[in-house]
Amino acid sequence: MRFFRHPRHGSQAHGAIGSLGLHVGLLGALIWLPSIEPLTPAPEDSIEVELVTQQQAEAVAEPRQQEPVPEAPKPAPPEITAAAPQSPPQPRPNTPPVVAAPVMIRARRTLSGKVLAEPRSRQAREALTQLDPSERIEQLCNLEAMSQIQAWKAEFQPDRVVAYAMADTRFSAGMLQADGAAFRSKQQWYRLRFRCETTPDRSKVAGFEFLVGDAVPRSEWSARNLPTTH
Repeated sequence: MRFFRHPRHGSQAHGAIGSLGLHVGLLGALIWLPSIEPLTPAPEDSIEVELVTQQQAEAVAEPRQQEPVPEAPKPAPPEITAAAPQSPPQPRPNTPPVVAAPVMIRARRTLSGKVLAEPRSRQAREALTQLDPSERIEQLCNLEAMSQIQAWKAEFQPDRVVAYAMADTRFSAGMLQADGAAFRSKQQWYRLRFRCETTPDRSKVAGFEFLVGDAVPRSEWSARNLPTTH
């Protein structure tokens, strides 16, 4: 009678034998391997650690008090000194104010020629022809003065002019200058200054300028040869 082994039991035995052989082989390999030095870990970066107590931490957390800055010294108040007594203003000398000289009035056009051309002036024209040249020029300028004064201000009505009342007349280069003349208006004499320019033939007035002054006091009329009437 044949006996048959169960296949499961045979495989377990072979497995145990194989496992035992594997362990024996590994053990022999470990024996023949060179000794391996244990690996030393790489040094880590060192960090210095300081232990701080709670009191030290609180002291650090509190804000530091700033040291007091010494105040800058205050400047000393300025010394007050008594002002020196000022001398009273000296009175200025009694000098008269400077007054600008009045400007003479320059006539825009002459008027004596028109007056002599009127029919009622026929006798005056005839009388002028009988005078010497210097006297004729003076009478022409006197007529021009009366005409210009009346045209300048209607309140004046001149009826006579004395060219030499206050000063002598001057004639040069066709110009008659009378700085001390006077004219009469409504029975009152007034100071007058004029310059009269004539034409080259001395027959007409070519230019005229004048300046009327204040009234002549009646007490001076006789000394100035200023008649009250003609």
